[in-house]
Amino acid sequence: GDRAQWRRLLQRWLVAHAQRALAAALLDAAVRHGFSYRTMSVRRQKTRWGSCSTRGSISLNLCLLFQSPAVLRYLLCHELAHTEHMNHSARFWRRVEQCEPQYRVLDAELLRTGWSRVPRWVLERA
Repeated sequence: GDRAQWRRLLQRWLVAHAQRALAAALLDAAVRHGFSYRTMSVRRQKTRWGSCSTRGSISLNLCLLFQSPAVLRYLLCHELAHTEHMNHSARFWRRVEQCEPQYRVLDAELLRTGWSRVPRWVLERA
């Protein structure tokens, strides 16, 4: 195949891998820290790392696979904390801190270098 076909194939594999890997990591974090959520989905987004709906559905960006394990743990805790607090209030941040005491440093790392860790081909459209 041509370059675009190989990229599409690799992107499909990456989504399937992210579904398994991120689902396992999210479940582990939820159990470890006493959270519950309804569903989890994986998307390939250019602007958001994750989101949580008011119904407890968590969406994670497959680009999280390219982040450090500590940053991934932080982001999972961040989204799981939204299952209890649908805002960024002081109570929300205290709950995040219970899970990930270094959340400030990890959040800054994600903002500063997160997208630079993602290979360009991951976000390219076919």
